[in-house]
Amino acid sequence: MPSAEGLGVFLEALPLSEVRRFARRADERGWWSAWLPEITFGDAFVPAAAAAMETSRLQLGTGVVGIWSRSPVVMALTTASLNQLCPGRVILGLGLQARSYVEDWHGAKYHKQLTAMREYLTIVRRILAGECVTLQGEVFRVKNFQLHMPTADPPIPIYMAAIGPKMLQLAGEIADGVLGYFYSLPYIKNVVLPSLKAGAARSGRSLDHFNLACGLPALISNSGRALQQIKGQILMFATAGGSSPAYAESIAQAGFASQLREIQERVARKDMRGALGVISDEMADTFTFAGTPEHVNQRMAAYRAAGVNSLVLNPSPPDVYFPLFQGQFPEGAEVPPFSFPEYLQVIQDIIDFRSGLAAAR
Repeated sequence: MPSAEGLGVFLEALPLSEVRRFARRADERGWWSAWLPEITFGDAFVPAAAAAMETSRLQLGTGVVGIWSRSPVVMALTTASLNQLCPGRVILGLGLQARSYVEDWHGAKYHKQLTAMREYLTIVRRILAGECVTLQGEVFRVKNFQLHMPTADPPIPIYMAAIGPKMLQLAGEIADGVLGYFYSLPYIKNVVLPSLKAGAARSGRSLDHFNLACGLPALISNSGRALQQIKGQILMFATAGGSSPAYAESIAQAGFASQLREIQERVARKDMRGALGVISDEMADTFTFAGTPEHVNQRMAAYRAAGVNSLVLNPSPPDVYFPLFQGQFPEGAEVPPFSFPEYLQVIQDIIDFRSGLAAAR
């Protein structure tokens, strides 16, 4: 279970030298966890291993790896090997990922998503427990595989990426935690918590030792412009129905259904600036941790009060948006330039915020 504060940070799209530097910095400043995503800028496990060699307390989560990216056997082998570098500090985060990732990049069939996740997680958990595993599932199959290394003690926790109610129910039933993203506070109350409880009831267990982690775009600054600069993140997730339609539901639950439709319509017409203009400061504030350190502390307190155990800040470069998957934006839509030095500064400001050292800019 996380510490009382349970603060995490995404370390994403970074060369290994920067992963090592920021992981060491986060460890020194008392962060609970760092999460290593996996899309097109490198895998999750090698950066996690690099971070493990630089840290002594920091929990290291894959945030997340897709279940169609590796066989369950390879996933279990890699996870067990990583745990040898940092015993008791590995969190295996699993997700479906977007359909285009699975079908276009991995050449796999994206189908029976709930069944696939249930089978995959079950196989991996049993392998990590040292069992000789045979499972002939509808999507994933393994016959007579056993891991020939000492099993982890305590067991490696397995989290699921879950946004929609059915996947949240499955997480409540079989996972050790959820790594959610872009949850609004009303969505947590009306969808996330009831779904997790329904899943837990289905398996006859409590959620006392279950970790609900929620990630949000983050930009900590004293400039007075943070909410304006992070609006591109709202644009991205308002139009991310191809990844999960639940992002739109989270927005609607928070009272921004009309703005959601207008953003989607303007993006479809390639009117990106007009779409950004629809996003008010209030809307930006609802789905991010952005602003002064004091304001971000207030926002995080509201999420903790809503029942979130772990908050994961996703450093977001200012004034940037980009497609999360192929086809999200119409061809020819304007995408702003990305400044890597500015991105590095955002990460550093967020990590230093943990000990009250965020630079005023």
